[in-house]
Amino acid sequence: MVEFKDLTLREGSQVPDLRISDEQGRRVIESLARLDVSCVELSFPRAQERAGWYRHADDLGLRTAALARATPGDVDAALAVDPDEVEIIITSSDVQLEHALGKSRDEARALLVENVRRVTGAGTTAGATLMDAMRADVDFLVECARAAVDAGAAHVTLADTTGAGTTDRVHTVVAAVGDAIGDDAAVAIHTHDDMGVATANATTGVTAGATRVDATIGGIGERAGNAPLEEVAVYLTERGDDLHLDVDELVPAAQSVHQTLDVDVSPDKPVIGDRAYKHESGLHTAAMLREPWTYMPFDPSTYGASNQLLFGEETGRGAVRALLESLDVDATDESVAVALEEIHDRAARADGPLSLEETRELLTDRFGTDA
Repeated sequence: MVEFKDLTLREGSQVPDLRISDEQGRRVIESLARLDVSCVELSFPRAQERAGWYRHADDLGLRTAALARATPGDVDAALAVDPDEVEIIITSSDVQLEHALGKSRDEARALLVENVRRVTGAGTTAGATLMDAMRADVDFLVECARAAVDAGAAHVTLADTTGAGTTDRVHTVVAAVGDAIGDDAAVAIHTHDDMGVATANATTGVTAGATRVDATIGGIGERAGNAPLEEVAVYLTERGDDLHLDVDELVPAAQSVHQTLDVDVSPDKPVIGDRAYKHESGLHTAAMLREPWTYMPFDPSTYGASNQLLFGEETGRGAVRALLESLDVDATDESVAVALEEIHDRAARADGPLSLEETRELLTDRFGTDA
């Protein structure tokens, strides 16, 4: 079973110029509740408390997480919002240890253990995130993961903080850590999209043994964003993985989050973009009228969406012939030519292509009520 931790609100708060109000946050949480995600990481309480979001998520039956650096002040701030779990983060790559944290490997590992224990000592579940894991020494990652689990961490998250990981590297790192901690704790994968492979890296992490995925709706996050939850969910579902997620609400819930946050969605964005299920090419529409699977990798209705066949300037004789046949109209060369002219004229007057329903109505009127 693959579980999702949604980080849309916490990561979204790090996006330049994206200001999320208390009310917007509550509405996003409501959309996430429709998906029944396993956990929602709502904030970094040392910077933004957002205690109201935690209580709202509690009321909706969602498990909550708060982020904390491996310092007592951060941990205490996180515990103060009463989350179900606190995620302790520590960097693991030498470049970040030296230039961001100013600590040695041994010092970083000790801080991680100390603060995992601080969380569990307060009676709260602890998770451990190893930042910049894809640029870290694998032996050191294994040492940190084992130490965190021995200190009481329920899971270890391997974060590709800079989006530098390749699928080969992700598989190597996740498999190595998974082997080291065995069944003592879960492994989670957290990816960024700086090189356009966040979805591929997240799903590779699952292939290598991760049972939890950190993701955000639409990939919302700093720089190039995070792994888009909806893309990872569709990919895993289509290949047969068992998910703890209500995928039938995936598209409408994800679109609702973007509308709430007033974040634009690129029309060609997979799964949730406006053009994701639209087809106007004559070759495509002709085939899809006969078999919808012809030019789709999955059934959109599984995820709360639907195909949209469009008819206009790009429509050709093959598509019109298939459409006439579906209306029980004799698709002679003459009727196809007439229908094609009607479609082109109407689309030109409408300043855009017609939907399948509009085109069916147009042709039914043109060729008689028996159609």
